[in-house]
Amino acid sequence: MFHPSSQHVPFRQQVISLVQNYPCPRCTPGIMEPFGLTETFRCNSCTRTYVPLKGGRFLYPAKNLGFRIAPTYWWDGCRWHFAGTTATNKQLLTIVLISLMPVIALNLLISFDLWAQRPIWFNPILASPIIGLISLQLSFLSCWDFDFLGNG
Repeated sequence: MFHPSSQHVPFRQQVISLVQNYPCPRCTPGIMEPFGLTETFRCNSCTRTYVPLKGGRFLYPAKNLGFRIAPTYWWDGCRWHFAGTTATNKQLLTIVLISLMPVIALNLLISFDLWAQRPIWFNPILASPIIGLISLQLSFLSCWDFDFLGNG
């Protein structure tokens, strides 16, 4: 039916042109257009601003994120691909340590029997993964750059 060589299309990174419009990588209906006389793009739907960096091969958020972590993208000529995040090693280490602190505190409470009135079924093997997942999710929600009320 189809020739096998026509089904395999390799993706190649392309340089992001500053004079071309692109679809927004974060929202479906948006189109990114060059913004003013700067080297940035602005989406006409979600109003996010991006700047191409690293030789014009990766798209980064243009606003100062502070402790927020935002996704980066690369363009193959047809669509955007996830290229990683803006997280530094220090940010990732801080997130892991903050997520582990409640688990360590819970295990200390249980092992030193400081919480005498705890239920029998509440043991470290069950409680540690649950508390770890909850604290990791809370740190993710507080650090990741996204919006609940956005268009996309």
